[in-house]
Amino acid sequence: MPDTERNSKLRKSSCFFLKKGENKRKSSIPQQRETFFKENEMTNKDKFNSLVENMIQKIENGETGTWIKPWSCGLPKNFMTKKHYSGANILFLWLEAEEKGYKSNNWLTFNQIKKLGGTVKKGEKSFSVFFFKPLEIKEENEEGEEVKKTIPLLKTYNVFNIEQTTLEIDTKEVETIPEIEEFISNTGARIKNAQEAFFNPARDYIGIPDITLFKSEEHYYSTLLHELSHWTGHSTRLNRDLKGRFGSESYAFEELIAETSSMFLNSYLGVDYSKMRHTEYIQSWLKALKTEPSILWKVASEAQKIFTYLNELQNVEKVA
Repeated sequence: MPDTERNSKLRKSSCFFLKKGENKRKSSIPQQRETFFKENEMTNKDKFNSLVENMIQKIENGETGTWIKPWSCGLPKNFMTKKHYSGANILFLWLEAEEKGYKSNNWLTFNQIKKLGGTVKKGEKSFSVFFFKPLEIKEENEEGEEVKKTIPLLKTYNVFNIEQTTLEIDTKEVETIPEIEEFISNTGARIKNAQEAFFNPARDYIGIPDITLFKSEEHYYSTLLHELSHWTGHSTRLNRDLKGRFGSESYAFEELIAETSSMFLNSYLGVDYSKMRHTEYIQSWLKALKTEPSILWKVASEAQKIFTYLNELQNVEKVA
């Protein structure tokens, strides 16, 4: 539930997509000025743009209730290292799992499958996972002097879902999920009973109605985790600007961050998120993706920071 008291401010940042005319493939994504990627990274940019287009089509076709299925298999993780994937990769791997019908959240590289004594089943294709690699370049400054500069270079590597391999999962092993109340308590957030759900940045507390006033426990915890995500934006924590007014572009941006973070947290804590899909959030995603495709990476990155920060407050294993 939105907090009319809570404010947010959109943090302007450079978009990192294609210059006009660079991509000959027809695309619903606007061709925007490239500032993050080198000219020779067309293949990786095309992969990323294609996945964003796929998300847009899913939203336009009303399929968000099926492709966002964090409750069905949890956060995507590497089967060998047990580390969870992060940021936009979570969304992409969820989408890929839904489209292919995978029930497992476990993924591996080809070499990892080989090390574990398995093989990839005939005809199966890999899926790209994205990451940024620092690249040092040399350029001239305004004085004509040669200076070194480090820029993020978009890179990918390929993974397979474990169901695409001959490897088998020991179904007797059940992944431990922390108790939600303990998880929230460990954050130290001040939570008070209120008539509606909100985060008050001035007084630094979360207001939420009593659990008995919600349709279900899932609705209660999903709402609380959403507001807890806003709570992390306080100046004493992750320090996001929370000054935008309700209905503004910056307010919508913060809402997307909190809702995406809540989606990650619901999945991690085992909350059934299928009952909490809100049309307004889905439409916000659609509008944002069409206007600025890079918003996906920005929102997912901010949501990942929240997820990591809250996990660091727990007495449980940190999520990579």
